[in-house]
Amino acid sequence: MSFRNLAFGALLAAILLPASAQTDKFPSRPIRLVVPWSAGGNTDGIARLMALKLSARINQQVVVDNKPGANGIVGTTAVAHAQPDGYTLMLALPETNVLNPMVYKNISYSSKDLDPVAFIGVMPFALVANPSSKAATVPDLVRAAKQKPGSVSAASWGIGSTAHAAIALMEQTARVELLHVPFPGTAPAMTQVFSGQIDLMFLSALSAVEFEKSGKVKVLGVTVDKRMDAFPDVPTLAEQGLPGIDVALWYGITAPAKTPSAIKDYLAKEILEVLKDPTVLQDLRGRGMVVQPKNAAEFSRFMAAEEERWSSLIKAKNIRIDN
Repeated sequence: MSFRNLAFGALLAAILLPASAQTDKFPSRPIRLVVPWSAGGNTDGIARLMALKLSARINQQVVVDNKPGANGIVGTTAVAHAQPDGYTLMLALPETNVLNPMVYKNISYSSKDLDPVAFIGVMPFALVANPSSKAATVPDLVRAAKQKPGSVSAASWGIGSTAHAAIALMEQTARVELLHVPFPGTAPAMTQVFSGQIDLMFLSALSAVEFEKSGKVKVLGVTVDKRMDAFPDVPTLAEQGLPGIDVALWYGITAPAKTPSAIKDYLAKEILEVLKDPTVLQDLRGRGMVVQPKNAAEFSRFMAAEEERWSSLIKAKNIRIDN
């Protein structure tokens, strides 16, 4: 048999190799789960929980690697340009996969450089006002903003953040002009709201309710289409005249584009099994998350809808950074 025939036979065998055989030896070494934010926060806690439980299922260590900076761009860029072999994953949020590529002009990756693996869930927001605010309801806030455009200030944890997107959507829906004040992180933004220097902010619903108990904020409403089971006394923005502001942080696992489908399918199956664990569900719900497991195809459709939804708003509000 000629060398050419041998080579062709080897190639044909590789092509016909069952998907299960492609993952027989995967993973043979630790997997890196990149978190594009600092250690210690809620996002980091979610990543460490998922890494711990996934490690136990796949009999291989999943190591959390915090790569903060530039609204998630530093860590996301590292993942987008990593080898697509399944050994680099990322805990994705709206900023990393949807908002940043739209907002930042000079960015070295696009949403197409990251493949969805599995969706974890969403963390609904609540709109809060500082404790000294005269606004007790959303209509109160809207009236104040309309009486004097630009007089009501709204904090976010950065230009192009999910909180900024929520502010822009509120402006568009209520037809008001707010004074957006971006901060380099959630903590400094919250401090200014607590002290009464900033009028309002979008926070995770769980955090908002806890802060209200200690008198640090007033919770005006939640950004879901119906009242949350965990907080049945908190009205939605929709029932107060602002429909469609269903903004939430969402969490999923992504991988570099062109990661083999068999490996992504294997990881997705194991991640979705992790999300059936009662201890995991209890932990995530305790963090304010509504767990919504989705496979790669469902996650992909979800992100496509997110991109379509936010692209028109970002263009209309001219949210752009020439970094």
